[in-house]
Amino acid sequence: MVPSIDSQQDLPLVDLTVLAHLERQLNDPSPAKAFARDYIAGFEGRYLRLTTAIGDRDVSAALDAALSLRNSSAMVGAARLSAMAAEFEVAVTAFELDTARDILPAIERCGLDTILEIQSRYLASV
Repeated sequence: MVPSIDSQQDLPLVDLTVLAHLERQLNDPSPAKAFARDYIAGFEGRYLRLTTAIGDRDVSAALDAALSLRNSSAMVGAARLSAMAAEFEVAVTAFELDTARDILPAIERCGLDTILEIQSRYLASV
């Protein structure tokens, strides 16, 4: 079961321990920072894929877009956004496309907040 949007507010926007772990695994912060920058650069496209798929009522494309956003968000430590993408995915899987569409504004808002958090707390750090 996926937490509801309201309960997801308890999840961190960004769990920096995920990125710190990636840095340790690679013995170098540079690739982790590049990954975070790539994640930021790709958010708009991922969000556009979600909205387009729902607008087209294309369940397969919506699931693919949701998986992409959920997995990339988890990999960068964006716990709240990953959970929202999972909730979107559940709605699409249940063919509740109107519910999925209703989740989109919260995903966009959370995504933009996540980007700011990564930029200020991770990429801006020395």
